[in-house]
Amino acid sequence: MSETAIPAAVDDLRARVQPLREDPGSVLEALHAAQDVFGYVPPEAVELIAEELGYPEAHVYGVVTFYTMFYAEPQATHILRVCRDLSCHVKGVRGVVAAIEKKLGIHAGQSTADGRFKLELVSCLGQCDLQPAMLDNLAPHGHLTPERVEKLIDELGDEA
Repeated sequence: MSETAIPAAVDDLRARVQPLREDPGSVLEALHAAQDVFGYVPPEAVELIAEELGYPEAHVYGVVTFYTMFYAEPQATHILRVCRDLSCHVKGVRGVVAAIEKKLGIHAGQSTADGRFKLELVSCLGQCDLQPAMLDNLAPHGHLTPERVEKLIDELGDEA
């Protein structure tokens, strides 16, 4: 195992993965644990999960790259996922996206230089009652306007 990861984090992940050994198909649960521990799924986690669960590393890595919920690289503190589907489009999501891009100085798919924010445009968030809607990580925010989203970004940026 590579020693680039923090040893305590590796030990934490190992402790969370070991009980999954007897559970066939537990790769997803182990990957969620890895992302919980590291904030993404580093190569060390793939290696550990493969070793503990008895899968080839290529299999575990294939699962990481197949599902969009897993990240193989470090991510921003706040991932802003903005719905771009028709109902949010009709309710003015383009102005909301423009306000986010201007406020943060980034475009969709990019992260701020300080690693605090990343903007993603996504299909349906299942928040149609909140349109136009956005998730900050998993926290829903709705009925957005350019002004409301700028205020929300200020509040998120003030968090320690």
